[in-house]
Amino acid sequence: MRSAFLDRLRCPGCRDSFDLESRVAREGLVEEGVLRSRCGAAFPVIAGVPRILPPDAAATLAERHAGFFDRHPDLRPATTAGREGTSVRTLRAFGDEWTRFPELLEVYTRIFEWYFQGPTPVAWPGLRVLDAGCGMGRWLHFARRAGAAIVGMDVSPAIDVVAQREGPEADLVQADLRWPPFAPGTFDLVYSLGVVHHLDDPFAGVRTLASLVRPGGELRLYVYRSLENEPVLRRALLGGVTLTRRVTTRLPFGLLHGFSWMVAAAFTVLSIAPRRLLRGYAWGDRLTRGLPLAQYADVPFGMLVAEQFDRFGAPLETRHREQDVRAWLDAVGFQVEAVLPELGWRAIGRRPAAS
Repeated sequence: MRSAFLDRLRCPGCRDSFDLESRVAREGLVEEGVLRSRCGAAFPVIAGVPRILPPDAAATLAERHAGFFDRHPDLRPATTAGREGTSVRTLRAFGDEWTRFPELLEVYTRIFEWYFQGPTPVAWPGLRVLDAGCGMGRWLHFARRAGAAIVGMDVSPAIDVVAQREGPEADLVQADLRWPPFAPGTFDLVYSLGVVHHLDDPFAGVRTLASLVRPGGELRLYVYRSLENEPVLRRALLGGVTLTRRVTTRLPFGLLHGFSWMVAAAFTVLSIAPRRLLRGYAWGDRLTRGLPLAQYADVPFGMLVAEQFDRFGAPLETRHREQDVRAWLDAVGFQVEAVLPELGWRAIGRRPAAS
């Protein structure tokens, strides 16, 4: 952690700044320490990353960082074994996913550009940006390379994958986007791609993220879309996935990985291979464009496996209509600049400059 990043952090409870104690530094970077606020809250800095988590999520830290808590036993969180809620199960699922699939693939460049389409291009250089729910840092990587002053925030251990790849070039914090350790209006751009639809209250997450955007700044979201107006076959397929998830979300992650591999292999044979083979012909394009998972025709097999791990492993997912997404932005007082369709809704909202 760069010392300057400490000045930007705030206690989620009292909104006050932190004092850094028990510092272990190397080459000007804080490797280990304790953040204390005036309200008495204390949070660890472990392996160069501040870990500012709510109590239920903080309990998972001791499993991965036992050495730190041996040195700081007063900070050891209480265990939640046997009484973990959906949010902690979600943390575990995505932490396993992004540590299991940490590779930065070439195809992500194109997907990053797709996510940030809109009425006007994003002027990245110098932009103060928060990637809320950054996972293993796919989009953060490209935003940083484009010149943004990027902060990555994720509730899961995937933040350590980002730290290993990006080093001190990105400021990182392990935190819950519903309990963010930043002052209101800190960022020019906040984006959260594929995250809020995994919350039990998606709008509560949107409201919290919106508070972090400065007047005149921008909020970008990507959420799953409802299939209520889709053909019967697609809705039936989604219904089958929903039923299957009742079992797969409870599988050990090793078994879930095997199941995801089998699903990816099956759809490669049934949908993706025919799409690749026939889309060059007008009739073949019409015939195959609607096949399940045909949109993955140009991605590596490993990414397809990871996507199925996500689909069948996330404990909670919700789907939304365009009017729902617009209503969220309206409710937080943002101007709706665009809601772009396709695989899901890419929503762009702007806080009025006078707010």
